[in-house]
Order: sequence, then structure tokens, then C-alpha cells
Amino acid sequence: MIQIKCPKCRKRVFDIGGVVQKVPVIVELKCPHCRNIVRIVCNGQ
Repeated sequence: MIQIKCPKCRKRVFDIGGVVQKVPVIVELKCPHCRNIVRIVCNGQ
């Protein structure tokens, strides 16, 4: 499992595992800590 952090406040937002693909997954969500809408790219690396 990889812990993904908010790019603005650097606190943990969610965990992801098993991402093995060539096309990146882009997740856009509202951070529960800083309340900003952020876009996170998960590319399996």
C-alpha cells in the first residue's frame, strides 16, 4: 500500500495499492484536512 498525501497540506488523504498500469489514474478530491480540492496523479511508480 502507498500512502498518498495532499499536495497542499502534506497530510495523508488516502492509501492506494495494486496500481500497475501504463496510463496514470488522476484523482480529484476534497482534502479532509485543508478542505481544498486537489488533483493527484497515481502512476504506479
